[in-house]
Amino acid sequence: MLAVRSGGYTPPLATGPAAGACNLDDPAFIDAEMPGPRAASGVFMITARTALCLALLIGCKAGDKGDSENGIEGTASLSVYPHVGGQGVSMEIDLDATTSIFEFGATSVDFGQGISVVGVDVDDGWGARADIVIEPDAELGLRDVVVTVDGRERTIAESFEVISQSFVIDPDSAAMGETLDIALAGQNTLWTGGVTWPSFGDEITVQDFTVLSETLATATVTVGTEANPGWRDVVMDNGGGDLVTLYDGFKIDRVALAAEFDPVEAEQGDTVEFIIRARGTDFVNGDPSLTFIDRYGENPDIVVDSITVLDAENMYGQMTLSNAATLGMRDVKIETRDDGVQIPDAFEVVAGDWSLEEVAIDLSYTVVRVKDETTGEISERIAAACTFFIPLDPPCPTGGGSGSGSGELGDPSPYDVNGVWGVTGEGSGSADDCPYPTTIGAGEYVWLESDANIVTLDRVEDTSTGLIYYYTDDLTMEDYVTNNWYDLHTQGQDDGIGEYVLEGVQPTVPSDWEWLTPETSGGYVHNRAEDFDFTWTPAMTYPDAFFIVTLYSKSSPGPLEEENWVGYAGVIPWDDGEHSFSASDMSTFAAGTAPLYAYSFIRGPEFGLPESIYQENTAVSYIYLVQSLTME
Repeated sequence: MLAVRSGGYTPPLATGPAAGACNLDDPAFIDAEMPGPRAASGVFMITARTALCLALLIGCKAGDKGDSENGIEGTASLSVYPHVGGQGVSMEIDLDATTSIFEFGATSVDFGQGISVVGVDVDDGWGARADIVIEPDAELGLRDVVVTVDGRERTIAESFEVISQSFVIDPDSAAMGETLDIALAGQNTLWTGGVTWPSFGDEITVQDFTVLSETLATATVTVGTEANPGWRDVVMDNGGGDLVTLYDGFKIDRVALAAEFDPVEAEQGDTVEFIIRARGTDFVNGDPSLTFIDRYGENPDIVVDSITVLDAENMYGQMTLSNAATLGMRDVKIETRDDGVQIPDAFEVVAGDWSLEEVAIDLSYTVVRVKDETTGEISERIAAACTFFIPLDPPCPTGGGSGSGSGELGDPSPYDVNGVWGVTGEGSGSADDCPYPTTIGAGEYVWLESDANIVTLDRVEDTSTGLIYYYTDDLTMEDYVTNNWYDLHTQGQDDGIGEYVLEGVQPTVPSDWEWLTPETSGGYVHNRAEDFDFTWTPAMTYPDAFFIVTLYSKSSPGPLEEENWVGYAGVIPWDDGEHSFSASDMSTFAAGTAPLYAYSFIRGPEFGLPESIYQENTAVSYIYLVQSLTME
């Protein structure tokens, strides 16, 4: 009789002198004398060779337990799976034999010292399962496994290895199409954020993985609707070839969660009503939330305006796509308090139209100088940049803070006043979650032109983001003409921005300037109990521009003592070339080295393309110095 196992058909092996002639996997055995397709007749002829092999197989079974009366010695090939286990874990081991040897009530297994066998279940003559507990101090390395059946021992040499690392997961099963959060707990593991990553096999996507400690982590996974049901291994990759496997650690249920999303297409910038129909879900159990996933992962460039749950398996709502939403197919992940389902390729984001009336302009011409803390040498970069873009709609949330001022500053009375403020390191928003705005080309180059000189900005296209902008930093101070005004010229292109001349839009600061005292490099240290006096060559900034000095530092205990807060002293001084921070300002900060910034700044008048609704664009320019101040 042929054996049928859960893993498929496994024929017993014939042994003895004629065994080499018997291979029931060889189609020639069965098909050589077939009168026609088996599917047609269901009957086939047995050749003499096949009959001989069948007889030998019957003989093998008769002599399986060491009975050699038939002249065929009863031997069996045994295997163990999984072949690896970690210290301190419990697990189930499958034992398979190539002949029928296992007997109900008469089979035992020994894994050696440090491994307890809780129980043995015999499925049939060819398979058994052993539940084992590996002690936390079990000796590491390979060991023999001894199988005893009815008093006869068979040794499977070096078939099981005890290793130090192991892990378990919870929950350990999911339905096809389900999205769920999984907790992972390791033993003797060294999981590292940004390095360690789990794999659950084909058709299971790890949406997110967070390392909480060297032995604890969480993962969010989505089981594909085409995933094969059954058990599968979970592999933890710790980098550098360090892999730890949880064998048969995760099960995909034959039950399938399914959902569909309508509409199948949405355009950038549109507000769209949607309907979600599902089965096997429970939208009523907790407020459902939607996440949109593109080929790079979760993408927040679509805002869900509202969701209304009709019943456990139906909901509708409204969403607004950013006018810069990433093009292509989107998965939709739906999560409730206890459940989750992901709809692969739920809908496609298609390009929206744009017009000149939507185009804004970002323009700047700047000088940045950095002073070396040790040598005092200054490195310098002079750059001009211009971007034609469509502002994000919906707007992107950004961190707090105030603008840089504009145009006329008015009466000088606000000058020469200091301020000390606290700034949280976390901020109130993050631009990292914002999509890149749509940018428009204006030819192969644009240029800034004045009576003094012309500065050409070359076109740059970022292949990773699709951004188009114009930029040059191959400039010197001879190119940056102070106290000057430039017109912006566009070369023009047919499918983008045409030829324009926007007159007098880009200013430069009134004059160059230089930091005089103190010399902050070369070991200079300032006593925080004393005033910090500083001087510079006047930048002639009043009334059309202004000069700013800021000092950032970790705060001392006191008004800024909250965790994650730093402080800064800032001032817009009267531009006579000298100012100071008081000792009370300086004593607010902790000892150490902190960045000190000083810059002259000017903003141009409002302007825009003639057809555009955005006429509040302003070009900026500054000469910026970055240096360090050491305080004690």
